[in-house]
Amino acid sequence: MSGRRRERGPWPHLRETTLTAALESDGKVLDAGQRATVQLLTGRRITRGVYLHGGVGRGKTWLGAEFFNALEVPKLRLHMHALLGQVNQVVASAQAGRPIGIDHAVARIVGDARMVFIDEFHVHDVGDAMLLRRVLPGLLSLDAGLLLTSNYPADELLPDPLFHHTMVPVIEMIQSALTEWQIPDGVDYRPLNAGDGRGSGFASGSWTVTGSPGPTAAGTFTRVPVGFSGTRQLEVAFADPEAGEVEATFGQLCGTPVSVQDFLGLTRTYSRWRLLAVPHPEEIDVQAFQRFAFLVDVLVDADLRLDVEATLPLRDWARAARLPRDADRFLSRLSLLCVGRTNTA
Repeated sequence: MSGRRRERGPWPHLRETTLTAALESDGKVLDAGQRATVQLLTGRRITRGVYLHGGVGRGKTWLGAEFFNALEVPKLRLHMHALLGQVNQVVASAQAGRPIGIDHAVARIVGDARMVFIDEFHVHDVGDAMLLRRVLPGLLSLDAGLLLTSNYPADELLPDPLFHHTMVPVIEMIQSALTEWQIPDGVDYRPLNAGDGRGSGFASGSWTVTGSPGPTAAGTFTRVPVGFSGTRQLEVAFADPEAGEVEATFGQLCGTPVSVQDFLGLTRTYSRWRLLAVPHPEEIDVQAFQRFAFLVDVLVDADLRLDVEATLPLRDWARAARLPRDADRFLSRLSLLCVGRTNTA
C-alpha cells in the first residue's frame, strides 16, 4: 500500500461523481470546460499537484474549494498572501539565536495536512517572488498534494518585464512538479449571480453612489493597530472591534502604505467593512489602485461584507480607461456587490 502511494504521489483521490454532486447540489450545472476540469482533478493522471488557471469567473476557486471540501484527509487552505504572511510571522517570531528556516516555517504551517490549497496565486511584487523562491520548494518537499489557482498561466506570473526574471525559478518549479491546467474559456458566471442583495458574506455588500468624495465623519477619526506586533497604527473613520465593524475612506485604506498583511490582520477583528469616498478612477494612482484590488481580494477570500460609497455607479466606474492590473478579475469580483441607490444627501 505504501509503495503504491509513493509511486502515484501524494495527490488524494476523489470520485468524479462525488465532486460533481457537490458542485451541482444547489442547482448549478457544470459547463463543458468545468466538467473537463472535474475529470482532471479526480482522474489518475495527477500525482503531485495541479496549477489551475483560467479567465475570471470561470470557477477556479469554486471548483478547487469543492474538491478541497469533499476530501476526507487532513487539509489546509490559504490565500497566497496569507501563506506568505504566516511564513514571515513564523520566521520573525523565532527566539533570538535560534532562527527558523523558511522550509521549517512552511512545515510548521502545513502541519499534518495531506492536501494544501493555495488560492489566488497572483504575483505582482518582486519581494513576493523572492520569498516564493524559498517557500515553494518547502511545499513541494512535503508529503501533501498541492493545488494552486491563478488567473495567469504559470509563465505569465509577475508579468512586469523589469522583474519577471525573478519569478522564473518559481515558474520552472511549477511547470516541472505540477500539472498545469487551464479551465477552457466560457461564461463569466459572477455577473450572472450578482447584485441581488440576497447573498451572504462579500456578496451581501453594496456599491452606493454619493454626491461627492468629500471628507466623511470629520473629527471622529480613530486608530486601529496593524502589523505583526500591532505597534503600528492605521487611521480610520470608525472602528468597533466588539461589533466587528470598520469604516474608512478610500484615502485611509488605499491612499496610504497599507500592506496586504495589514488587511489580512484586520479581517481577524472586523467582519463588516465600509469603504467611503471612492473617487473617479482617473483620480486614483497605480499604488492606490493595487491596494484597492488587494483589499477586494482579501475580503472576497475571507467572505466578509464590503459596502462601498463612490462618486460613480459601478457600471460607469468599471468603464473607465485607467484601471489596475488584473482589472478583469477585480471588476468581476466587484460585480458581486448589490448596486445601491444614489445618495446625494
